[in-house]
Amino acid sequence: MAVSGSATLDRHANLIAEQLVQHRDRLLEPKKVKELRSFSFKEACHYLGVKENSLRHTLRTNESLPQGTLIRGTRRHFAAEEIHAIRDHLIANDRLEPENITRRMGDEQTVVIASINLKGGVGKSTSAQHLAQGLAMRGYKTLVIDLDAQASLTQLFGIIPEREPDMLTLYHAIRYHDEDDDAEDAPVDIRNVVRGTHMPNLDLIPCSMQIMEFEHETAGRDQRRHPFFIRIEEALAPIRDDYDVILFDCPPQMSFAVMAALFTCTSLLVTVTASFVDVMSLGTFLGMTGEMMSVIEQRQGERPYDWIKYLITRYNPTDQPSVQVAGYLRSILEDSVMTNEFYLSTAISDAAVSSDSIVEVDPSTFHRQTYQRAWDSVARVTAELEGLIHQAWGRE
Repeated sequence: MAVSGSATLDRHANLIAEQLVQHRDRLLEPKKVKELRSFSFKEACHYLGVKENSLRHTLRTNESLPQGTLIRGTRRHFAAEEIHAIRDHLIANDRLEPENITRRMGDEQTVVIASINLKGGVGKSTSAQHLAQGLAMRGYKTLVIDLDAQASLTQLFGIIPEREPDMLTLYHAIRYHDEDDDAEDAPVDIRNVVRGTHMPNLDLIPCSMQIMEFEHETAGRDQRRHPFFIRIEEALAPIRDDYDVILFDCPPQMSFAVMAALFTCTSLLVTVTASFVDVMSLGTFLGMTGEMMSVIEQRQGERPYDWIKYLITRYNPTDQPSVQVAGYLRSILEDSVMTNEFYLSTAISDAAVSSDSIVEVDPSTFHRQTYQRAWDSVARVTAELEGLIHQAWGRE
C-alpha cells in the first residue's frame, strides 16, 4: 500500500517532537530553573589552580573570604560565586601563577572559537557545553553561541525554544533590513539577545529554527551590498570585549551562518570521533570548507587563525580500533590533533539526555570510578584548551 511521503514524514516528525517535549518536561519542569550544585574543597582547588594546603592557609588568614559550607559536619563545599570571589582575592594579591590568571590583561584580545564538523553525532554540542562550563568555572568570562537550528546546546542549558516562541536569538541580531521594511523587523541589539545562565561567568546566545530564515534571506540578497559573512562579526562588536572567550557551536552543515562564524572566529576546533568513517568525511568537509573560505578571502582578504585544532571525542582507550584510528589521525595531522581526548563515558554522554554536564551532575549519581574518569578527561581537555587560549594571548 502506497503512503504519502510528505504527510507521513510530517506526522512522524510531530509524533517525535511531542514525545521529546514530554521527555524534556519530565527532566525540566516548565517553571523549574536549572541550579548549579556546590563544589567540594578538592574541586574548588582545581578550579582555582592552587593546592589544598595553600587554600586552607588563605581561608584561615583571611576570614572575610567565603569559607564555604560544611556538609555532613566535616566536608566543606563552595558555591561557584564563592570560588570566583576567592580567585579575585588571589589575583589582587598576586597569589596565582600566570597560567591560573584566567582573564584578559592589557591588550590581549578576546579568543573566538568555532566548534565545527559537517558530520552529526560527534559530540560537538556536549563538547561545547563541557568546555564552556569548564572555562567559566576556571574564571574565564565566557559567551557560548548556539548556531544550530536544532538548538541542542540551548536545551542543554535548560532553555526550550518551544516554550518561548518569541525568544530572541542570534538571528534577530543578524537579520537583514531595508529602509522600506517595518521598523519592528530591524536587527535587535545583541545585548538584548545575550542571556545569563545558572553558571556565573557564562552567558548564552540561544538558537531556534528561526536561524534558517537567515539562510533564506541571504540566498535572495545582493551580496555586494549586504555581505552575509560580516553580519555576525558586526553584531557581536558591541559585546566582544566583554568576554575572554566566545565559543560557537556550529551545526553539521556548511550554511551561511556557519561561514559567517568562521569569518568571525580567531580559532577553529574541529571535533571528530576515532572512526575511519568519520575521518573520511572529515577530509571531504575540510576540503569544502577551505574552498568556501577561499572565496570569502578573495573578496575580504585572508583572515589567519591563531590555531586550528582537532579534538577527538567519544574516545575509548580500551578499544583497539579507536586507538588505531586516533594514532592514524595524529600521524597525518601531527600536532594539530589535541593531545587529550574526550572519553566515551556515560557520565559525559548522559548530558545529552539529562542536560547535566560533568560540572553540574551530582557525583554520587555515578560509580566513583566512572565519574572520576569522565571528570579527568574533561579537565585535561579544558586545560589543554586553556593553554591554546594563553598562546593566542601571547603568554606562551
